[in-house]
Amino acid sequence: MLINKFKRIRQFETLMTKDYTATKISLSFAVEITEDGYDPFEDNTTPSNLNPKTIRGYIHNITPEQLIYKQYGLSNMGAVEIVVDEKFYNWFKIANKITIEDINYKVMREGNAAGTPSNPKGTVVAKRAFKMVRLVLVRDN
Repeated sequence: MLINKFKRIRQFETLMTKDYTATKISLSFAVEITEDGYDPFEDNTTPSNLNPKTIRGYIHNITPEQLIYKQYGLSNMGAVEIVVDEKFYNWFKIANKITIEDINYKVMREGNAAGTPSNPKGTVVAKRAFKMVRLVLVRDN
């Protein structure tokens, strides 16, 4: 039996939206606000968080030992693996703050691509079948 990996499966879609399997993820976006004496040659803007958008996704906690074996980089604070719909990928790219169950995680632009022990990777992204995306987020200090 051949399965088209770009086609959605209705049972999988309903499983991702159920309360007992999916967890709420809050994504906050920001707007840059300038002061009265704005100078275009100086960077004196401050980000102001907007109201968070809430999405649902499947969450799996990753221990520091698993981070080493999976080569994500060493992080003593912990990390989570999230499976969400592909349409939310751009939201994760521009988010200013990511909160899951009152715990903040690093946003995509804060991470180091090399992933050293002193500065672990911020986000690891992998596209999956059925228009899903798997993200690995490291806990913020």
